[in-house]
Amino acid sequence: MSKITIKRSAEFSNKARKIALYLGEEKIGTIKDGETKEFEIQPGQHTLTAKIDWCRSNHLPITIGQDEMLFFNLKGTSPFLAIYYITFGKNKYLKLEPKQ
Repeated sequence: MSKITIKRSAEFSNKARKIALYLGEEKIGTIKDGETKEFEIQPGQHTLTAKIDWCRSNHLPITIGQDEMLFFNLKGTSPFLAIYYITFGKNKYLKLEPKQ
């Protein structure tokens, strides 16, 4: 079975809230502030997304092979720009990136 590992940054904004993680349209779990979680997924092509309330991250296309493991970082945006990100930038409120 293939696995993805997601590390969420510890941040002041959204500290008490869980972020939902989606593989395509299917919710695969939630992640707390500062937490690292691992999920087993089927090999193939998928789209990974994080959501909180009406805001979300970028849609991240991934391709994973049999028994492969991929790593990702998840972080929020600056609380000083919150008004922009909860309105016009709601689809960029969270940032999901492959771990370098």
